[in-house]
Amino acid sequence: MPTYLRFLRGIIDSEDLPLNISREILQQNKVLTNIKNASVKKVLAELQKVSEGNQEKYIEFIEQYNRPLKEGLYSDFANRDALLELIRFKSTEVEGYTSLAAYKERMKDDQKGIYYITGENEDTLRNSPLIEGYVKKGIEVLIMSDEIDEIVIPSIGNYKDTELKSVNKSGTADDFKSEDDAEKEKKVEPLIKKIKDALGDRVKDVVVSKRLSDSPSCIVADENDPTVQMQQMLKAMGQKDAPEVVPILEVNPTHEIVEKLEKVTDKDFINDVSFLLLEQAMLMEGAELKKPAEFVKRLNRVMTKAL
Repeated sequence: MPTYLRFLRGIIDSEDLPLNISREILQQNKVLTNIKNASVKKVLAELQKVSEGNQEKYIEFIEQYNRPLKEGLYSDFANRDALLELIRFKSTEVEGYTSLAAYKERMKDDQKGIYYITGENEDTLRNSPLIEGYVKKGIEVLIMSDEIDEIVIPSIGNYKDTELKSVNKSGTADDFKSEDDAEKEKKVEPLIKKIKDALGDRVKDVVVSKRLSDSPSCIVADENDPTVQMQQMLKAMGQKDAPEVVPILEVNPTHEIVEKLEKVTDKDFINDVSFLLLEQAMLMEGAELKKPAEFVKRLNRVMTKAL
């Protein structure tokens, strides 16, 4: 059995195996390969039957073995379609677990993809500024807090001709484009430039957000850059020499903080607030602040002026 089905134990009786040869040769035997392939398909088919006939029992199984099944998405391309029907995710729309098939049935007619967010903590993801716009518009977002999701899900690409889109990436915000975006961007363009100048190389870019509704800012990864969680995983794997990837800062032009900041002329104050907009967004996404003492000093300066 493949590694992702390591939780299985059993015996297969066959009269076709030549047992008078070495174990190494046996492992390359075509009959054994056929038995393995047929057994995997049989197991996945039986799991599918359970998922359809006894959902409560299947959820008990998923709570223990959802992760190994996800590993199969990456390692067993031949059975990927079957595995996509078996894996489950948390969601912003339903309690407990849901499948990709069930998500697709609930999609809005004009929805452009299956949206998901990745990170290391479910509660943090549910409260992430990145999903505010989706929740407000009633668009479901899958919550993927298992670190393997960060590796496996982008490799899938599509589910039944529907693209899987990470809200951690900058490109998904384009799905929220509206006719008044240009007017909003023009209005805050001078402030955006000031924030860019203040942050310098701490960010890849500063843009007007199309996805934020309640929060003043958020960070996202460029389409070709790793997310915050992926960077943390790479460091944990020993790739400490990997080049640092800086985020894109999105700013909510209708938030009270941003609207008031437009009227400020004090350059030092603008600089402090610009860094706080970035650093609070980083904290919300689980990113580590390199200089927390500087963050505290900036926060204290801003609070002092506000009192």
